[in-house]
Amino acid sequence: MTNVLTATKPPAMQTPIERNYLDVSGVGKAFRGVRVMDAMNFRMAKGELVSLLGPSGCGKTTLLRIIAGLMAADEGAVVLGGRNITTLPAHKRNISVVFQNYALFPHLTVAENVAFGLRARGTAKGDTAKPVAEALALVRMTEFADRPIAALSGGQQQRVAVARALVVDPDLLLLDEPFSALDRKLRETMQVELKAMLRDRGITAIFVTHDQEEALGVSDRIAVMNAGRIEQFADPSTLYARPNSPFVMDFVGLSTRLHGTVTSHDAGMITVKTAIGDLHARANFPVGTAVLLGVRPELVAPDPDPQMNSVTVPLRDVMVLGSKTVLHGVANDADRVLCELPGIRSGFSHGQTATLGWSIEDTLVYEVAG
Repeated sequence: MTNVLTATKPPAMQTPIERNYLDVSGVGKAFRGVRVMDAMNFRMAKGELVSLLGPSGCGKTTLLRIIAGLMAADEGAVVLGGRNITTLPAHKRNISVVFQNYALFPHLTVAENVAFGLRARGTAKGDTAKPVAEALALVRMTEFADRPIAALSGGQQQRVAVARALVVDPDLLLLDEPFSALDRKLRETMQVELKAMLRDRGITAIFVTHDQEEALGVSDRIAVMNAGRIEQFADPSTLYARPNSPFVMDFVGLSTRLHGTVTSHDAGMITVKTAIGDLHARANFPVGTAVLLGVRPELVAPDPDPQMNSVTVPLRDVMVLGSKTVLHGVANDADRVLCELPGIRSGFSHGQTATLGWSIEDTLVYEVAG
């Protein structure tokens, strides 16, 4: 399947000339005769931060490695800044990669690790001190310049890896699961810091991640990948509010899921018979169509107005998560009803029956195989 991806709302810094700063066109890849990527088209703007988001095996790391020159595509082209780099070796692409394990040299100091890329490009040893110092200052690691890598924490090693990637002034920065080895609090801190740093320097970057919260937090746009193709490529708000497939709805955030069959259709409004009652949605599917209804949990509330969609379900669980309380309603084996309320909410308990509802306008609807 061909995925032609264009910016729905390009960053303010972008000009029309820069919209195809990185242009991956018709790229395909197979391993041992099995196609893992077919006619992939992927475009991004200069200065844009894009995440490749998807489960293991979906092709995101394969795409990253093809762009980096660490893997050859079977067909197609990669153009960066107007320069066709399809057949260029990795060391001639001016692309920096931050790997999941950071790939730092344990026998070198922090400063020597950062200087490695410069030295590999032929920079004289005496000319590396200034750019290395600037790179370490950028990631707030100046005082660790003479420390061995083994003496650093995971977060500090991550900063060194980023400094080493940035010191060569790359045309494109690729980050392959860069925060996966960090604990949650440090991961969130590093996400904020790295995004601010890249934005301040106008660096074009691609993140590979399977963490939806990470992708939503750091990205200008997100490409949700599944089975070697891109399901949707959009800004975080659009991706969350209007996912274009059940896969995207499930992978990016949580949602109520209710299967049903269209029983009436009139003037752009359908009625859907589900296992827990009739519901309505804005759509044009004919009577008899099997569909999946969805709605984000923060849009669901108890004691809904009569004009809203509503269901009455027993609560399988009530989860108090500090800043929010999540109600898990029982529908059937394949379905669920989720309601997210702000703060700590009392009055709900396991096994209790609750009536929950949401606006018809907030109802997502997808055709599914019957």
